Amino acid sequence: MLDSQESPRSNLTVGLVPGPHAQMFNAVIKPALEDMGYSVGIEYYQDYSFPNMALSRSLIDLNMYQHYSSLNDFKFENDLALSAIAEVPTMPMGIFSHDYADLSEIEPGASVSIPSDVSNRARALMVLESAHLIKVDHLADRRKLSEADVIDNPHELSFVPLRAENLVQSLSICELSVMDGNYAISGGLSISDQLYAEFMDEGYLNIIAVRTEDLSAQFVWDIISILGSDAYRAIIMDPDGNYADFQKPALLYSIQ
Repeated sequence: MLDSQESPRSNLTVGLVPGPHAQMFNAVIKPALEDMGYSVGIEYYQDYSFPNMALSRSLIDLNMYQHYSSLNDFKFENDLALSAIAEVPTMPMGIFSHDYADLSEIEPGASVSIPSDVSNRARALMVLESAHLIKVDHLADRRKLSEADVIDNPHELSFVPLRAENLVQSLSICELSVMDGNYAISGGLSISDQLYAEFMDEGYLNIIAVRTEDLSAQFVWDIISILGSDAYRAIIMDPDGNYADFQKPALLYSIQ
């Protein structure tokens, strides 16, 4: 690993959303940074918009909680100079239900809650299509799919857009919910409860984001060196470890 003692910034503050991705950072990446001489503080956020605003305002130095598409949508909408530096293992989005044990049990007119933000709404609709519950217009922009792009809905599903942090609770009133694995686990669900799990397309693995002005900073290169290290790969790729259910970046497979 690189020696970060030459870095002018030895204190780092990281923005995280509670859940398995935050636990992974604290268990694997944070100790490696501390071994390199950094002091690492954590700020937790419940709302998905706050870590990016905090990063842009220099309240934190990096965040790790979102995928490329979400970052890109948010930074362009809000004119923020933020950049991704690396992909990290990610819990898949999945379909959950308290009413059904299998997708074959779904009844006509069932309600399904989905994220209301643009990128994750599109992602949820792609998950429903992959599960053969709907079909979307393949001429539509896959990054911005909405309910209006659904061209076949054989179960007559009723879509209920909600903020991501409300999706777990929505299972008390909706028969189905499509949600990010991080929120599912944080809300007391288990990945084994999924009726269907996505295989993430390009752009949907979570990333570490920094301010664009910091792309050449030493702490960025040190994080990249950690993510490419044998020690990191051994923990993340352990088939019996805590991250066996996470989808891994292609780089971790290509350098084994």
